[in-house]
Amino acid sequence: MKRTLHAILTFIILAGLSPDLAIGQKIKTVDGIKVISNGRKPKPPPGTPVQLILEEDGRIGAGGDPGKSFAELTLFVVDREGTIFGLDMKDRNIKAFDRDGGFLMTIGKPGQGPGELSMPSGIQLNSRGELVIEDVLNRRLAFFTRQGEYIKNISLADKLGLVNIMIDDNDGMLGREMGVEDKKMFFKITKFDSELKALFTIDKIAFEVPIPGSGVKINIMDMMALYDQAPDGRIFYSRNQEYAVQVYSGDGRHMSTIRKPFKSVDVTEEDIEEMLARIPNMGGPVNVRDVLEFPEKFPPMQNMTLDEMGRLHVRTWEKGEVEGEYFTDVFDGEGRYIARYVGKADIREWKGGAAYAIEEDEDGFKMIKRYRVNWK
Repeated sequence: MKRTLHAILTFIILAGLSPDLAIGQKIKTVDGIKVISNGRKPKPPPGTPVQLILEEDGRIGAGGDPGKSFAELTLFVVDREGTIFGLDMKDRNIKAFDRDGGFLMTIGKPGQGPGELSMPSGIQLNSRGELVIEDVLNRRLAFFTRQGEYIKNISLADKLGLVNIMIDDNDGMLGREMGVEDKKMFFKITKFDSELKALFTIDKIAFEVPIPGSGVKINIMDMMALYDQAPDGRIFYSRNQEYAVQVYSGDGRHMSTIRKPFKSVDVTEEDIEEMLARIPNMGGPVNVRDVLEFPEKFPPMQNMTLDEMGRLHVRTWEKGEVEGEYFTDVFDGEGRYIARYVGKADIREWKGGAAYAIEEDEDGFKMIKRYRVNWK
């Protein structure tokens, strides 16, 4: 997820306008890359649905039973039948629920042996419908059937760290790999094949090592590179210092860039306290407050996802009138800005005509909410 392309902007200014100007977009091809420059207000092509209505349709993992609710929900996936698998970092397991929210089973348990998890930090479904769990401390990927049976582990011992993995329909993996170079650490956004052989790298983000007592801190917002992967392998990536999403083919070719102006939002002390409270407790001697710093302004984007119709949803930091609400921009499959909606739902999954989000209940416990999706 990375910054502006000044050369592209220069070419756009020098180039003239495309016929799409009539509907509010300027579309040009620069050095073989299609650049879609959108305005501040959505002006979709005629006949395009422009209003998204979300209706709550269920709460998952919100019960009072500790064995059937989440201690620390971090991520989840939904299969084609609507079964929900939520990753509980604190309990070090996966809790499975049916479409109606009924508890089915617990998968995995704390430990280092086969079928055990030490620090689960990510969850995906591969093409065979198997659960793939990132286990950071055990430095491996753990595979389970959706019925909870342990299959195998794939070692990540040859990597300093590999997190935030996404899997396409061919089991190609896109992830954030950590490394060390010239006394600095870095993240590389890299595409791997199903055997974790590196195919290509999209971006490399370097930063100083925040050793306690050294005075070096990490700007947490500067590291919020965002990406999502379409079923066909296309990659949507933003370095998140400008409102620019780069689209890559499955073999790493930069195909297009989607751009849009954005409203700058101040980072308040209340915002900082809220973000610190959401950081999972990893344990150990390091106090996160000693190694993190925050900028004066939020970056353009908070999250981005692709829905089942190939539309790109970009959740921004621009706040609504109600506490906890944020605006989300929607782009069609061509990268044209078509709609905008506001709400508390931070949607992470679109499946079977429904949207799924992680939210908090009245007591502050995290759960998964399902919404019916209606476009008009």
